[in-house]
Amino acid sequence: MTYSDYMRGDEAILGVAPTGYRYSTDVNEHLPVTPEAVAKHVYESASLGASVAHLHGRDEDGDPDATRLPAFATAVRDICADDVLIDYAVAPDCELGDFFAVLDEDPVPDIATVRVGPAHYEYRGTTTTTRRDVDRFVEGLVDRRIKPNLLVTNGRDIHEVNRLVEESVLDGPPLVTLLFGARDGTVATPMNALSLLEAVPDEAQCLVRATGPNQYPLTTLAFFLGAHPVVGMEDNLFFDPERPVERNAQLVRQVAEIARNALRPVATADEARSLVEHPRMLAEDDGMQA
Repeated sequence: MTYSDYMRGDEAILGVAPTGYRYSTDVNEHLPVTPEAVAKHVYESASLGASVAHLHGRDEDGDPDATRLPAFATAVRDICADDVLIDYAVAPDCELGDFFAVLDEDPVPDIATVRVGPAHYEYRGTTTTTRRDVDRFVEGLVDRRIKPNLLVTNGRDIHEVNRLVEESVLDGPPLVTLLFGARDGTVATPMNALSLLEAVPDEAQCLVRATGPNQYPLTTLAFFLGAHPVVGMEDNLFFDPERPVERNAQLVRQVAEIARNALRPVATADEARSLVEHPRMLAEDDGMQA
């Protein structure tokens, strides 16, 4: 991703990550943790231009629960229809088979996030995430016509992205998310953001997320380098130590205003599907041409 990509004036995809797996209402009472609350936050964000919703599942107590993802997606679809792309994500310790079982339920997501490297979580948890695991995951998504979203948390992960491209494991150009500031990932600095953005394959569409106070400056930097900002309460619960975020739409509004002031068009959901070359949209287009 480069400054030239921004200057060309392509549409900007705005994404919202309304709730994650790490924090809950004990940190910020306004964090949405039910399907209905998440759906309302996504709807408000979509009204401001967000076209991708990055979803995690939670159980009735608000704790992470991947099996609840279809309930969250159904609530979003009921209120947003197809006006947002749904991206499924799970905690690092979720077994691949369990994630596939969720993906085989209705509604089928548009995108699923693939962690392409190992992770540390909680105090003692680690994942191996071997190349075989990554290949099985990506191949399973391709078979289901779900777009893989390759999650990059450090420079090492870029090698795996390039490998997937070179070995033609992916079906079409990659969709990549760069995450800055996670506890087991790349330190959130402008220079690190510039370095990883430069390393992303030229043909990729690149989403960028950053944690806490890094969210606004780094997603803004990424925007002006042709990448697509994803903001939300999964990564940022406070405007400052004394002022919690109350609605995801507050964060989406900030990046929407950047796009508007920069005279860069914000992508609709259909335009976002076209930009990422979503396999189901391509299949439908091929069917109509036939």
